[in-house]
Amino acid sequence: MLEAERHRIIKKLVDERSIVSVSDLVDIVGASEATVRRDIGAMAVRGEIIRIRGGAQSVLPRHEVHLVGSPFKLSQELAASEKRAIAKAAAKLIEPGQSLIISGGTTTYALVEFLPREGLDILTNSLPIITQLLSTSRNRVTVPGGTIYREQNIVLSPFDDDATNHYTAKTLFAGCFGLNRFGVMETDPLIVQSQVRLLRRCEQLIIMADHHKLRQRSSIVVAGIERITVLVTDDKTPDEDIEWIRSAGIRVIRAGVSGTESQS
Repeated sequence: MLEAERHRIIKKLVDERSIVSVSDLVDIVGASEATVRRDIGAMAVRGEIIRIRGGAQSVLPRHEVHLVGSPFKLSQELAASEKRAIAKAAAKLIEPGQSLIISGGTTTYALVEFLPREGLDILTNSLPIITQLLSTSRNRVTVPGGTIYREQNIVLSPFDDDATNHYTAKTLFAGCFGLNRFGVMETDPLIVQSQVRLLRRCEQLIIMADHHKLRQRSSIVVAGIERITVLVTDDKTPDEDIEWIRSAGIRVIRAGVSGTESQS
């Protein structure tokens, strides 16, 4: 990533979160700690942010609770063509009249473009997905209760008793922070709680993850690898990154950005 792009992302994150740690910035921009610290120093000299111990602070901080992970608008810009190709391939797995759960995220948001315009029952906790479905389709939409987190554009509840418990679906379409032999990983405990509730209400799990996600790691596992039915990824994913997934009996679909796809 070029320096100008790193600085743009750092400024955006700091303005949205008020305070961001060096470790979070290292994960998000994919640079070394030394590089991130130099970036913070240079931006602080220009007056764009304030350098603090262990991170950076906004010049005009706003104090609002946020989730661990990248904001929706920032994530949407990353691997956009791969996410669209993955979504197009994943949509082919949907049957007419099916009940679905679509969890919040930028990869799952791309799915909306390729959904049938009517006949589906959809539960989602994603505000952008809700908005898009209401404006472009006649599908039935159900929303679980909870608090709106503006950065991720998602509705989450710390309580077990919400609309999720009264909904059942054949398929859950979900993104993830990362994927390894232990299973599907996320970074924020509140997102993990939500995902676990959604998993209880579906028969099969389809993970939508671009090639970057198969190299990312977190300490929090949402679901074991045996819970995944299908992985839809892009054709930039190296064979060695998905060989163990195939070995676990998971169907793998590799969507080509040019429009081709392969299955195994």
